[in-house]
Amino acid sequence: MKFTLKWLSEYVSIGDLSPEQLADRLTMLGLEVEAVQDLSQGLEGILTAKIVEVRPHPDADRLTLCTVEVGDDVVPVVCGAPNVRAGLVTAIALPGVTMPGGLRIKKARLRGQESRGMLCSGKELGISSDDSGILELDEHVVSGVALVKELGLDDIMVEIDLTPNRPDCASVIGIAREVAALTGSPLQRPVDRNDLPVLDGRNIDFSAEIREPELCPRYAARKLTGVTIGP
Repeated sequence: MKFTLKWLSEYVSIGDLSPEQLADRLTMLGLEVEAVQDLSQGLEGILTAKIVEVRPHPDADRLTLCTVEVGDDVVPVVCGAPNVRAGLVTAIALPGVTMPGGLRIKKARLRGQESRGMLCSGKELGISSDDSGILELDEHVVSGVALVKELGLDDIMVEIDLTPNRPDCASVIGIAREVAALTGSPLQRPVDRNDLPVLDGRNIDFSAEIREPELCPRYAARKLTGVTIGP
């Protein structure tokens, strides 16, 4: 069972407890915590960036010269990713930043051209297995902000080795109940959505037939309209 502290905080406050103290309390309660992970670890200093211009590298067919906006700064970056294009919002590691794999970014000249940073793929950042190109963010993301903030990774993930006799804790609200009992904090239960509209069944243009009432004494269906499929 995995959950994050931000997710948990939607239902209960952990008060002054640190993540490690919370893990100890849960373990003593019988909910053995296997791991406490800072999701932002290794991503310190990684910023969002917008590519404003791309040009072919004069001496390398597979490299591109990029002019990159990082907040109020504009920096040149040499990049070999196939999906580099003007207008793309991505992630950048500037000189002085250490990547999750241990690589320290420095100013460099690549085939004679200045490069003051590295545009990063999801795999290089350790947040996905995709190394087909640099990370692609929503076009409305502002450049120059911390990537962990933009992706919601400024959070702590807790993993519990849940035993079969505790199915009541196989959800965040279940964990929240235990934390409320530990800390005395009030439990904020999920909102009961009783305000959903109910349609007149006589106007629904589909039907269902129960052919084996002994096996299925009741069947319910709902038609949803106005749903748009999108990214």
